[in-house]
Amino acid sequence: MKSHSFFTALFLGNIILIAFILVFGFWRITSDMNRRASELSLRFQYNFLSHIKGELEKSWQDADKLIKDYCNTYSKIFGLRLTVVAFDGRVLGDSEYPAYKMQLHNTERHPEIIEALAGKYAESIRLSRTKQIRYRYVAAPIYFGGEIVGVVRIALPVSDLAAERRNIFYEVLTGFILMLFAAVILSMFLSWIWYKPLRVISESASRIATGKFEPITQVTSSRELIFLVNAINQMQKTVVDQLETISKQREQLHVILQNLPNAVFAINSADHIVYYNASAKRMFELGELIEPVSIQFLLRYSAVLNFYFQGDDNNSGMIRSELINIKMGERKYSLETEKIRVTVDPDGNGIAVLLLFNDVTAIAEASRMKADFVANTSHELRTPLATIRATLDNVADGVCDNVSEFRSIIEILDRHVKRLEVLTYDLLSLHDVECGAVSGRTDKTTVNEQKNQLESLFSVKVAEKGIQLFIESEFMDKPFLTDVKRLELVLQNLVDNSIKFTFSGGVVRLTFTFEGTESLEIKCMDNGCGIAEDEQSRVFERFYRAKTRNGVRVAGTGLGLAIVKHAVERLNGTLTLESLPNQGSTFTIKIPIN
Repeated sequence: MKSHSFFTALFLGNIILIAFILVFGFWRITSDMNRRASELSLRFQYNFLSHIKGELEKSWQDADKLIKDYCNTYSKIFGLRLTVVAFDGRVLGDSEYPAYKMQLHNTERHPEIIEALAGKYAESIRLSRTKQIRYRYVAAPIYFGGEIVGVVRIALPVSDLAAERRNIFYEVLTGFILMLFAAVILSMFLSWIWYKPLRVISESASRIATGKFEPITQVTSSRELIFLVNAINQMQKTVVDQLETISKQREQLHVILQNLPNAVFAINSADHIVYYNASAKRMFELGELIEPVSIQFLLRYSAVLNFYFQGDDNNSGMIRSELINIKMGERKYSLETEKIRVTVDPDGNGIAVLLLFNDVTAIAEASRMKADFVANTSHELRTPLATIRATLDNVADGVCDNVSEFRSIIEILDRHVKRLEVLTYDLLSLHDVECGAVSGRTDKTTVNEQKNQLESLFSVKVAEKGIQLFIESEFMDKPFLTDVKRLELVLQNLVDNSIKFTFSGGVVRLTFTFEGTESLEIKCMDNGCGIAEDEQSRVFERFYRAKTRNGVRVAGTGLGLAIVKHAVERLNGTLTLESLPNQGSTFTIKIPIN
């Protein structure tokens, strides 16, 4: 590779760049100025043509004298050639040539005249046969009495335009030559300023590439650019590539860890947590980790610490797992926990153990609820079925001797069949709202319609228990849109639940409050036995029945509030419960309406 002085290359490069910019600028400026000069010249011709045309049209009856005056004065003052042609092609006047000697101008040799006689402004550049000079002609029709009576034409020698362009070219060229000379001097000065530090940087880069970190020394060399390029290439190969690889691997690992659903804790050999991911922050409600913290300080749960410290060993790759239960705040969690021994870390600087937590609370809760559901369903079915079977066996054995005993048996069978029907209906309703099988169709209804339906449905129960049912709203007849089927399920089960837990002389109140035109709030309030605080989180579970103030569970399927919960979710609403023992309960529902 042939080497050159970096200063020479830098200086020549600057000169070439500046020269290219100046040449390009010179070309653009001269082209633009020539274009503008040509446009101004043409605009002057047209303006002058319009002026002469207007004057001739105003006094066309005395046109001969006016044409003669114009041909002798205007054209000589402005250096233009003026020609006036009659409609039949005769030349009425010309500022450069006797009109009577000129041929007819309505021929193909004069295209601008022909276009002007057709009523248009025309333009052409061609050689004049009379003067043997190239002109740029512009012509316009002359109107008199609403008709074309002739044509006025202005001609400008093309040679004048060329001379004007040459003058512009030489003036601009002189300016750019002076600019180029100044640029050469400036480039030399700047190249020298840039050259000296770049030479020092080149030498320093060479020493860094070989691993010699010595003070920068002044050297006299004319091949600095090659040294600098080689040094940069060497540094990129030995340092940059490795840093980029490490950085990419670290970023990828960080992304993976941050997006893992499992909580991950990295712990060193001194049992200090040095890292945890986003899932760990959310699960254990932790802040940012500023510096390594002892696991005993950060995770203060006996079950976690017992799992971490028991049966420990130093075998790399060893994995232990266990299901542990902890309580955070008011909630209990089931965590599938794994401890992975990564490596032996005697100096305590690296990662020795990974501790992983997988939240399986929902799975455990679902498993428990499934088991409870099967057990409760079996129990609810077994009691009426056993009674029905025993009654039927008695009938089959002939123990029924009279009508009174037979009627009593029928009543027993009817009561337990109704119990099975209610259970079946509730199970089907719960299934429908859970899977979305209820229509989901939006219909119009009013509070009055719902009131009439509820009073008709619960009038017997209310009378039997001796309680009062009030259904109230400021807008009883105001129509609103909602999924009526699901709303009816919600209202019927809420009122039925309140009636069950309200004793004789009590009150059940159902209120409807419209919040604008987009939301409806429904409150179902009773002054019954209320619900204990430890039971409030479970009353919406399937088959769960709360206790009365006497500790007795009210008869029923235990599915009503589960149906309410899922139906409200299908209505895109919210459900809250407020209750105090021996004071009553308030269920509040908010649903969107249209």
